[in-house]
Amino acid sequence: MSGTELAYIGDVVYELFVRSRHVWPSKRTSDLQNTVVGLVRAEHQSYLLRQLKESFPLSEKEKKVMMRGRNAVTKSKNRRNPAAYQDSTSLEALIGYIYITDKNRCQELLAWLESVVDILEKDDGKS
Repeated sequence: MSGTELAYIGDVVYELFVRSRHVWPSKRTSDLQNTVVGLVRAEHQSYLLRQLKESFPLSEKEKKVMMRGRNAVTKSKNRRNPAAYQDSTSLEALIGYIYITDKNRCQELLAWLESVVDILEKDDGKS
């Protein structure tokens, strides 16, 4: 699969992961949507990718998949932050690849993402 196709799958997996985390306890739909959008936007995913590169062990194949995803992004002058968009596509390609190839590894990655997001949300709550 191409980097773009892997990112397409990874986007769905990541958004389902985020939505599942925030649907309970029940919230107003608009509050739920605002929370989810904040977590799936390119800038947030770019931050997660930086954290992932620093503290989550990646195989050489996984690193290559991330580069394929990053390089698959087409340049657009309409994007506010092209680098963040490249990072998010890289992360999504990795998630898509792992989701397709190794469900246990995917659970490991999602658990790691959950721990990082939990820390971020606790820090935001202190402000």
